[in-house]
Amino acid sequence: MLFDIEHIPFSRRGRFLTLSMMRVPGREGNRALYLRHVSGGDERASLGRLCRVEFLDLAGEIAEARFDLSPDQLVARIGEGCVRFVIGEGERLHLKGARAGVRFHLEGSRYDYVYRTPAGEDCLVAAAENVKFIPRAVSGGLAICGEWQRDHSSEVSFTFSGDGGFEGNVDFFRALPPAETPGSFDEAHAGATAEFVAWHRSVPAGVPGGEEAHRLAAYLLWTNGVPVGGALTCPAIYMSKNHMINIWSWDNAFSALGVAAFDENLAFDQFAAIFDHQHPSGLLPDYVNDRDVLFAFTKPPVHGWAVSCIAATQPNFLTPERKAYLSNAIGRQVAYWLTYARAAQHELPGYFHGNDSGWDNASFFAEGGPVLSPDLPVFLILACEALATLLEGNPSRAAIWSETADRLQALLIEKLWTGETFGARLAREPGRVLGGESLIQFMPLLLGKRLPAAIRDKLVARLRKGGFITEWGPATESPQSRFYEDDGYWRGPIWAPTTYLLWDGLRRQGEGALAREIAQKFCALANKSGMAENFDARSGRGLRDRAFAWTSAVYLLLAQSLHDENRIKS
Repeated sequence: MLFDIEHIPFSRRGRFLTLSMMRVPGREGNRALYLRHVSGGDERASLGRLCRVEFLDLAGEIAEARFDLSPDQLVARIGEGCVRFVIGEGERLHLKGARAGVRFHLEGSRYDYVYRTPAGEDCLVAAAENVKFIPRAVSGGLAICGEWQRDHSSEVSFTFSGDGGFEGNVDFFRALPPAETPGSFDEAHAGATAEFVAWHRSVPAGVPGGEEAHRLAAYLLWTNGVPVGGALTCPAIYMSKNHMINIWSWDNAFSALGVAAFDENLAFDQFAAIFDHQHPSGLLPDYVNDRDVLFAFTKPPVHGWAVSCIAATQPNFLTPERKAYLSNAIGRQVAYWLTYARAAQHELPGYFHGNDSGWDNASFFAEGGPVLSPDLPVFLILACEALATLLEGNPSRAAIWSETADRLQALLIEKLWTGETFGARLAREPGRVLGGESLIQFMPLLLGKRLPAAIRDKLVARLRKGGFITEWGPATESPQSRFYEDDGYWRGPIWAPTTYLLWDGLRRQGEGALAREIAQKFCALANKSGMAENFDARSGRGLRDRAFAWTSAVYLLLAQSLHDENRIKS
C-alpha cells in the first residue's frame, strides 16, 4: 500500500497545514500523528509540529487508531468508531467523528497559552511556531484545557467528542482569524475531492499496472504545494511535507518539468520562486521557504536544460514575457559560474562544496573541494544553448552564447576527458583524477550530437559494463566501487533526478533501448517502493523521506514516455 500515513503526509495544495506521523520527543522510538504547520523551513527542530493527536474510544479512554489515507481525507478508525479529517478553504481543518473522540495536545514552546477573544471564542497560541488557532464545535462537545501559570498556559489541549458523534473545525492563522464562515465538513470534503480529481485527470497517462503509483505521484505534486507569502513569491512545490520543507533550486526545476504538461503557469512559478531571489552576481540560493533564503550553498545550473526540455514539448510555454525573464535570469546565472567559480577564462568552473553540486556527499567530494566535475560545464553548455534560443531575436547576443558553449565544451574535453571517461578533479590538483565510480561521469551524454562519437561510444560501453545499472536502475555510485554504500545518500542509492538526466542523455545519443530499460526499471521501482527521496540500488527499498516531489515528477515523466512509446508501437 503506497498511500500509508506512516510515510505520506496528509495535506492539500496551497496549504501549510499538514497531518503526518512523527517521532514523539523524549519517547525513544514512539511515533504519533501530529498536526503541523510546515512553514519556516526544515532547519527548525520542530519541523512545524503544533499538536500531538490522540484518539479516544466511546468511554473517553485513549485508544489506538488505524488509518486510511486518500487525497481528499484522512480517516482514523478506532474500534467501531472513526474520526475523519479534511482540509478546507485556507488553513482550516474540518473534523467529523462517530463513536470516537480526538484530543490535540500542544507540545510546543515556553510561551504557549490560551485566551478568550472579544468574540467569546477560545484561541490557542503556539508561540514558537508563530501560529494561533481557534477550534469550534458544530455539533457534539469541545473541551479546551490550559491552566494559567504566571506567563503561559500549561497542559494545553482541545478535545472533540460526543455520544451521538461530533463535527468541528479549526482555523489556523498568524494575526487575525479569517472572516468567512467555515462551512460544513461535507462541503469541505466535496471541495477537496473535486480539486484533486480535476488535477489527477489533467496528469498525462502512465503505464498499465502502475495506477496506484501514478495516483500517489500526482497526489504528492499536488499536496506538496504551498502558498505565496513571505519569501515565497510564487506558488511553490516543496520537496516534501515530511522533513524537506523547502524548495531547493535544482529540485524545483524537476518539479517544473513534472507539471509543465498540464499546468504551464505552475511550471514557470517553480523557476520564478527561485530566480526571484537571485543575487546580483547571478548566484542562486540553495533553498527558499516562506521565511528564509539560504546562500551558504547553491545548486547546479540545470535550469537552462530544464527550460529547453519544457519548450520542446510545450511550444506555448515560452511567451514573450517568460522569454525575457528567463533569458535575463539564466544569463546572469551562467555569468556567475564563469566569473566567480573559476580563476581564469582558460579554466573550468568548479563546485566549492558537495551541496553546491546537488550530489552532497558523492565520492568525488571525498577530499573536499573545490571540485571540477563534468556535469557543471555540461549544464552551462546547455544553458548557453538555451540562451541562444531564447535570444533568437537578437542574433549578436545569441552568437555570444553559442561561442561560450563551444569554448566550454573544448575545456571540458581538454581538462576532464581521460581517454576512457570524464574524471572529476580537485581544482588545486587538476592533474589527478579523483577516486570512485560515480554516475556523474556520464552526464556529458546530455550534450547529444555535440559529443564526439568516439567519446560517446566509450561512455556508453563503460555505463553498460560498470555495474551502474542494477535491477532497479542507475546507482549513483557503482556497487563495484569501494565508496559504495546501500544507504549512502549520493554514494550508491538511486535518485530520480540523476535517473532522468541519464535517461535524457541516452536518448540524445540515440540509445533508445537503454533509455527505455532505465525508464522501465525506475517505474517498477516506484510501483514497488513509492516516491522516496532515494532508493537502495540493490534491494529497491525506499530510503529517507518517502513523499518526495521530484521523485513524483520524474516518475510521471518516465511513465508518460513509456505510455507514448507503447501507443506508437500499437
